[in-house]
Amino acid sequence: MINSKVRATGLALLIAATGSFGLTACASDNAAPGASAAAEEQSAVDVAADLQTARQAVLDALESDPSWTQVMLASDVTQPTQKYGLLVMPFVATEAASRVTGTVNIDGDKFVIEADSAATGQTWQIDQDGTITEVTE
Repeated sequence: MINSKVRATGLALLIAATGSFGLTACASDNAAPGASAAAEEQSAVDVAADLQTARQAVLDALESDPSWTQVMLASDVTQPTQKYGLLVMPFVATEAASRVTGTVNIDGDKFVIEADSAATGQTWQIDQDGTITEVTE
């Protein structure tokens, strides 16, 4: 009885592994030409989540008081706080970013936040509209 269970389990694992390898091979053959480029472009911006989270923190600050000309993003606060004459918003960067703009300057309703990728060293920025672009110098 135990022997047949072991054989059945082994056979099931072998079939599952074979199916997984087969699907992986087929998936790469049938991929649309633009799909890999789009996936590659999305993965290239490894700090996108950091940029979007920082942008939302600034938008939340401006929603509470649109007159702010600077908003600080800091990991040492748990709720919006006024410090140093600025509104400080809670923000904790992920390990993907080696640097994220700490003090965001706001001109009217326009602002830009930058983040450096820890993996590639590339600098990316997001604007108030959520558009992410690479910073080239």
